[in-house]
Amino acid sequence: MEREELSRLRGELERIDGRLLALFAERMETVERIAAVKEELGLPVRDEAREALLLARVREEAGPLADEAEALFTELLAVSRARQERLRRAKT
Repeated sequence: MEREELSRLRGELERIDGRLLALFAERMETVERIAAVKEELGLPVRDEAREALLLARVREEAGPLADEAEALFTELLAVSRARQERLRRAKT
């Protein structure tokens, strides 16, 4: 029984991971559009004030998972910035 439960739970994680991956791809598409607008406006890739606001909101909304959520979104922001930087370098 316990092995069946473990298998079922792992299947649930795989389903969730698939949804997360689709959302990640959607986020990266939006990041690409934001990068283009920032470049047109002559803005830097990083907006530390905006990132701080986002992380504060994430912590508040995550409740008891605040630390884990902040860690996840900190990485997500780093990946998003790296993508924007790569796009800018590709244009030069």
